[in-house]
Amino acid sequence: MKSPVDLQSIFNRYRDLCHGFFIKIHGDRELAKDLTQDIFVRLIQSKNDLNQIQNWDKYIYLMCRNRAYDHFKKMGHEKKYKSYLSNYWEQPSNTVRSDTEVKIDAEHYDQILEQSLKRLPDQQKLIFNLSKREGLSHDKIAQKLNLSPITVRNHLHRAVKNIRASINVNIDLIILVLAFSQWCLLNNQ
Repeated sequence: MKSPVDLQSIFNRYRDLCHGFFIKIHGDRELAKDLTQDIFVRLIQSKNDLNQIQNWDKYIYLMCRNRAYDHFKKMGHEKKYKSYLSNYWEQPSNTVRSDTEVKIDAEHYDQILEQSLKRLPDQQKLIFNLSKREGLSHDKIAQKLNLSPITVRNHLHRAVKNIRASINVNIDLIILVLAFSQWCLLNNQ
């Protein structure tokens, strides 16, 4: 019987390689950190199956390659949705919407967001609201809550991730629709 895999040594051995791989592929250090973290979270979640891995270099490379591909695919879908939404709003027949329609859309998406926010831990909910609704920067939130900016970023990242998981749609799209609806209401008054 094989001895259990030492996740700490795997992490120490592959962390910088994964991070470098994602920087090279995506060119974004923050994104590279997040994707690297995802790789090791997945390893931890599948720790019972790790004893069967014979070639760690190949296994980690394939995990990174697949995660990079998944991210590109997700970004492509988001780009299509944003492009569709932008094109829809730019068409003259679609930009003339009644105040009632705008309010209904805004209320609908606000309800979805509110339901998801109720499921978040208090700290994540507070930081999400300060960032997305009040528009405060990570530094200002950190000062206000006596936290480090990195802690604020991590809570916000987890909050968005939890919201996405709970509503199974793109939270960025909901926020964009809410912002556009509020803008329409302000400009039509």
